[in-house]
Amino acid sequence: MTDEESITESIMESAIRVLFRVVFVFEPLAPTAITLLVNQQLRRFKKSGAISEYKTKTKRLGRFHYRIEINLDLTGLQAIHLLSNLFPKQLSRFRRWFHD
Repeated sequence: MTDEESITESIMESAIRVLFRVVFVFEPLAPTAITLLVNQQLRRFKKSGAISEYKTKTKRLGRFHYRIEINLDLTGLQAIHLLSNLFPKQLSRFRRWFHD
């Protein structure tokens, strides 16, 4: 091992330690950030017509443990489209009943 490699390893270890400290300081704010990101994506789906209405709620259960609740209002056609995208292999045998 050369001096250059040991300096690089030392810098990486220090950076990781600092990063962990920063993460632990801001971790309680994560539910708000998660809710904002989920709402942003659901807003896009609503504009495209894939969903009718939505509501999200994120609760912090403990360090790095969260419960995310997403309530969607869907029409029958929207539900079929959503399920066919989530479970394409499972629903492939029922294709004649589910038409987009």
